[in-house]
Amino acid sequence: MKKILLFAAFIVAMSAQAQDYWTEYATSQPAASTGMRSISIVDDNVVWLSNSCGTTGCTPIRRYSLSTDSGLTWTTNAIDLGVTSANLEIANICGVSATTAFAAVFPRAAGAAQGVYKTTDGGLTWVRQSSASFNNAASFCNLVHFWDENIGVTMGDATDPDTPGSYYEIYTTTNGGANWTRVPKANIAGGANPLAADDYGLTNQFTVSGNTIWFGTTYGEAFRSTDRGLTWTKAQTPIPDFGGGINGQESGDMSFTSETKGLLQTSDYQLFETLDGGSTWNAVLYQGPIRNFGISEIPGQADQYISVGEDLDNSQRGSSYSIDGGLNWISINDNPDSSYVQGGVIAMRNSLVGFASGFSTSASVGGIYKWNGNPLSLSTPSFSNEGDFVASLNQGTGVLNLAGANIANVVIFDILGKQVFAGNYDGLSTVDVNVASFNSGVYMVRVTNTEGSSSAIKVVKQ
Repeated sequence: MKKILLFAAFIVAMSAQAQDYWTEYATSQPAASTGMRSISIVDDNVVWLSNSCGTTGCTPIRRYSLSTDSGLTWTTNAIDLGVTSANLEIANICGVSATTAFAAVFPRAAGAAQGVYKTTDGGLTWVRQSSASFNNAASFCNLVHFWDENIGVTMGDATDPDTPGSYYEIYTTTNGGANWTRVPKANIAGGANPLAADDYGLTNQFTVSGNTIWFGTTYGEAFRSTDRGLTWTKAQTPIPDFGGGINGQESGDMSFTSETKGLLQTSDYQLFETLDGGSTWNAVLYQGPIRNFGISEIPGQADQYISVGEDLDNSQRGSSYSIDGGLNWISINDNPDSSYVQGGVIAMRNSLVGFASGFSTSASVGGIYKWNGNPLSLSTPSFSNEGDFVASLNQGTGVLNLAGANIANVVIFDILGKQVFAGNYDGLSTVDVNVASFNSGVYMVRVTNTEGSSSAIKVVKQ
């Protein structure tokens, strides 16, 4: 007869074998405190970074970093944009291969040659793509994204926002940027009439899932295209501003696990969920230490997200994850990571490959965190030493008894990481969960106490 796995020895053994989820690597920056504005993961090996100034008031940095060995080593160089380089800054870089990438470039002074720039030699030279013109005095290029080497979109603010008929400057291409076509105002719902002159997009404030792309505005709107930028709808989110400081000082970041299901995380620790692609949003009454900077879905893993930023309780930077669509969050700091994510940008390719931003200490120290996860790492939460719980399952009645101190929350996942039970409690010492209807198999039970400490317990139902 199979026996339930009891856990004191199991917890000790797993803790001894714990491996950090994140490992920090150097991005070879010549200046200390170099951070990054964007991360573009092309495939399992190729990653492009847009570097930026990591301290308040420093000179803008126009550099890229490129790795072709999945983030173990990086090359870096300045991005030469010609004679107006000093008046230009990089919004984001989107890579499509080890040699080819596109940069969205915005102006810091009137008349600077902003727009979309392309490199085909690994970043050594960059050429402006003139058909995505961004030539109006009110133009401002916020982002560029490519789905492959040919199909892409770039978005900028509404030109002449005080003039009737003004609309967002969005271009699409199907030939790698050789030709860009502006999306007509009839294809942009509400885009012909911004709410105000200061209603505009934000640099690198966008997210993509499949063929769908979203961007946020300074009035808390979420624009969505389900056809790679050709047509756009608009919806109001629950937040007043995605980060422009126009309608408040807070900001927000969206992430989607599918073209319809996603989360909106804010800098003041609010969390909202959408099930219809962003048309409507509902507040998530989550538990655990969510962060407040960036959030990324785990592509290919339903309901799994990683959040980076500060912890509300102690303002400690780091990362947390959720495997139940944002209902519960577990800190990765000290659980098991000893080196905490310091930056605010995160991008995941899948459960095996992902990166989070940091800050360089020197050319040989710091800058980027590489994910060391595996397909089961987010389905089997790491163990805390702060709360030991004992579990016993009566195979005859199907009642799972959990005993411990101040039990506040119990969540059960099946072997595929799907949540099959969740319950909240008022600091109980014992909890009974009826699992008689569960299929036979292995389940992971996560128990959280009133202090927020969690332990994971594996049980086998016969």
